[in-house]
Amino acid sequence: MREHFHVPDNYFLSHSVGCLPKVTEAALRSEFFGPWKSGANWSEWMPVLDEFRDGMAQIIDVTAAEICPQVNVSSALTKILHSLPPSNSRNQILLSKQDFPTIGFVVKQAELAGFELHFVAGDVMDAQNWADAMSDRTAFVHITHALSNTSHVVPVAEICGLAKQAGARSIVDAAQSTGMVSVRPKEWRADFVIGTGVKFLCFGPGACFLYAAKDVLPQCNPVDVGWFSHENPFEMDILQFRLAEDAMRFFGGTPSPAPFIAANAAMGVWAGLDEAFIQKRIGENLDILCSAVPDEALVSPRHSILRGGTCVVNPNDRIPLRENLKVAGILHDERKEGFRFSIHAYTPLSDCENLASIFEASL
Repeated sequence: MREHFHVPDNYFLSHSVGCLPKVTEAALRSEFFGPWKSGANWSEWMPVLDEFRDGMAQIIDVTAAEICPQVNVSSALTKILHSLPPSNSRNQILLSKQDFPTIGFVVKQAELAGFELHFVAGDVMDAQNWADAMSDRTAFVHITHALSNTSHVVPVAEICGLAKQAGARSIVDAAQSTGMVSVRPKEWRADFVIGTGVKFLCFGPGACFLYAAKDVLPQCNPVDVGWFSHENPFEMDILQFRLAEDAMRFFGGTPSPAPFIAANAAMGVWAGLDEAFIQKRIGENLDILCSAVPDEALVSPRHSILRGGTCVVNPNDRIPLRENLKVAGILHDERKEGFRFSIHAYTPLSDCENLASIFEASL
């Protein structure tokens, strides 16, 4: 794995930005700058979007028609919420305070359209708490697959099922799980899934996706549209607008092809690798880290089935660990919930063992 990426020493930040694939720079020179220089530009850039849709569909096991490229998760969520406006009887959006803050910011703005926020009470890992929070007023249920602050993997399939029983639409945020643990919208019976490739997929910033189940699509009327949302973007009649029949109705205006060229290059690397083997190796290396952390300091789950790609550590006294990490040059981040360290398949075993020894000496 390491031979395919530019991996800094002691890099434990893939939950923020995945390492650069070695093929990406050449792909951008050839497929982005090349057509720009030659004047072919859009004729050669347009197929990039179709390639991205095909590749992303394979990664999460859906059809390309259900995938729409997006620039970020926030924009994708905004487009979904405003494509299905609230009714007098259903205007509540259910979410969790464990969601990434951008989710709360977007949902808060949806109040301007008549929605109301409602937060799940109690442990979000307990599906019963979600069931208790749903009612005949619930319009959307937003579920984060892998929590960014703790790395817990939420029981998405069960909660999506509860949302359907309640007559609500489910939206799954897979930003911290795609490329790390299995993301399967069909198995979950999710109505929408949004995610990014900037983290574990190593796409770089700006290449995100919106999945919309084909049975939900006909009911969606996005308001944030542009000529790429059109059934025929090149019709060029200002008085004629017809939404694309597939998920591209969520696209919007003129795209930047560069992020998707980078994403396609990364997907080419993943296509030649065994996903199950990668996930197994990541889990084993995370086990090494977790085993070096006492129960009272470990925030993330010990069991790999319940855990995303990150080990979160929160000692009572943070100073010794903080200082030892700095001396060792460990690339990580620190939040209120604790220090976060992510493992990727390109993370060498020696780096994992070194970090585990720092835990043992500091905790």
